[in-house]
Amino acid sequence: MKTKEKFKANQILIWTESAEPPSFEGIVFLWNRYQKSTKEIISVPYELEVNASFFRERYLDLIDKVSNIQIQNNDIESYFRIDGTFSLWWMNLSFEKNYGKSDSFSNSIKLSVFEYYLEGIECSLIQISESTTKDLVNYLSFCFKKISYRKPDSFNTRFKQLLSAIQIKSVLPHFVLGLIAIFRYVKFCGGIQFHSNRNNDIGRKLYIYDYFFHLLSKENEGEFKSAYWGTLPNLINESQLPVTYSHIYVPSKSYPTIKHAKKKVNEFNEGSDSKSKHKIVEQITISVLLQVFYYYIKFSFIYLIYVSFRFKSLLNTKELRPSLYVWNELKDSMIGSVAVQNLFTYFNIKNQVEGASKDSSLIYLLENQNWEKVLVYHWKKLISKKVYAVTHATVRFWDLRYSFRKDLSGFRKNECKPVKIVYNGPLSKKGLLDFGYKEEDLVPGEALRFLGLKTLHKKKNQSNQNKIFLVFTDYLFSVSQFQLELLESLHLPYRVIVKPHPACPIDKINFPNVNFEISMEHSETLLKNASIVFTSNVTSAALEAYYLGLPVISARDPKEVNLSPLFGIKDVHFVSSKEELKKSIQTIEKERIRSKRIPVLFTDTNLEKWKKILSGSCILFYFGNMI
Repeated sequence: MKTKEKFKANQILIWTESAEPPSFEGIVFLWNRYQKSTKEIISVPYELEVNASFFRERYLDLIDKVSNIQIQNNDIESYFRIDGTFSLWWMNLSFEKNYGKSDSFSNSIKLSVFEYYLEGIECSLIQISESTTKDLVNYLSFCFKKISYRKPDSFNTRFKQLLSAIQIKSVLPHFVLGLIAIFRYVKFCGGIQFHSNRNNDIGRKLYIYDYFFHLLSKENEGEFKSAYWGTLPNLINESQLPVTYSHIYVPSKSYPTIKHAKKKVNEFNEGSDSKSKHKIVEQITISVLLQVFYYYIKFSFIYLIYVSFRFKSLLNTKELRPSLYVWNELKDSMIGSVAVQNLFTYFNIKNQVEGASKDSSLIYLLENQNWEKVLVYHWKKLISKKVYAVTHATVRFWDLRYSFRKDLSGFRKNECKPVKIVYNGPLSKKGLLDFGYKEEDLVPGEALRFLGLKTLHKKKNQSNQNKIFLVFTDYLFSVSQFQLELLESLHLPYRVIVKPHPACPIDKINFPNVNFEISMEHSETLLKNASIVFTSNVTSAALEAYYLGLPVISARDPKEVNLSPLFGIKDVHFVSSKEELKKSIQTIEKERIRSKRIPVLFTDTNLEKWKKILSGSCILFYFGNMI
């Protein structure tokens, strides 16, 4: 990171539009526009790209300080203890750093850039453009006495802000929203169950936790098959190893309610032998409901008496001031609907673990989400130290869920940390090491989601006669819209094929200026014949294309941080404008060769690495003759 200069400016303009900023006598911060920074114009997305490591560490340091804050000489985590040990504070949105759950994720990181440069700027007035979000306006209003709009508000803008202000969620107190969330969550889980099947797991040697929505049940209705685990269930079945699959329910098109999911689980259990069992984690019993209600009332009282009047004032120090931007999320995590959901997660997972066989092994998907923290905490405390977390895709640079900081509350004694992490290739290993994990924490395992790429790599069509520009869109329409609008009026000499994300259909009517066709074929089939692959910001399809040696262009939306799994790899093109996209295509066509790629995934279909993992987890009795 270069040394910043001492700026002197009477005014600062925060420009949140995508268009070029107007002439301005002062310093301009481009909030949602990517271009090279100068002395007068600082592009926040550009700074997060070229000085990524510096600002990532700066932001994580801020989260560390907030997470370890003290109130009346006690760590804040101590006020929210459950059962006297685990703390609800460890599950707050700020601590989790989950881009999928937080509406403020990207802007809170951008504030770390703004605050860094603000340290060297003397100003008397902040000006902002019309599209500045309400949260950012509130933050700036709190920090600076003089704020004005660069352009006068239109009636339409004021009307939209008025509608936003009267939304029920913003009017009702967090405590009331939390009470409502209790009843909504019970309904989500299919009501109250008056019996539990906790004691059905005697003699189990292996437990696997995953998400239910990645089932591949349509391909083989009577057999459990998951995109996450590839052929690993087949290996387990061949070994006759008693295994229990516990599924976190997430609504999907195939299973829109938990009732549909439970019906499918019953089919799995009826169709399989006694060696393999399946469960849905979300089971609301009377005991769970009463415990959630008790702790929610208790923590709300503690917040009101001990925390509310002190915590926010502590955040108002110069060092912690950027965290005020996520104040509502922090409050929601302590006494709102997020707190309720986390309490249900805690007791549901705890009940599942208490019914598991002693000294058995645990394998789960690693994303460092809240349910994982609870699972690992109780498994290590009650069952065994044989805990294996699996990276199912790759570790993205800006996916801060994976960060591991030794001095954080709840991690000082590694209570919530897995014993071993199974990385699926060199790229994931590098990401984990950069986030603070040690070499001895890591073990290699095949990339179960991507095993088919090895065969595809051999059969891939190298012909360039029928050139195809393959587009993978995102699960969010806004992200897909930004990506497809970059293709407008480019007149590419390619057959443009768009593969929509299953959760976000694309209608050609919405993009009349883009000539493309839509395909729902499997990604592997489309990749065989692709000449160039154009991906959204998050999709793991970029990783597949890169593995196959295809030229990859990734849409970089300046409104968000770069969550591409290929961020930082030199021979991948990142574009934010039509001009950049056109230039990248011309560069690829001129080179006409596929660059030699760094290895990213382990794809041995014999699963030799996984056999060693399973045998090393003290299940040698079952796997000894397979290795």
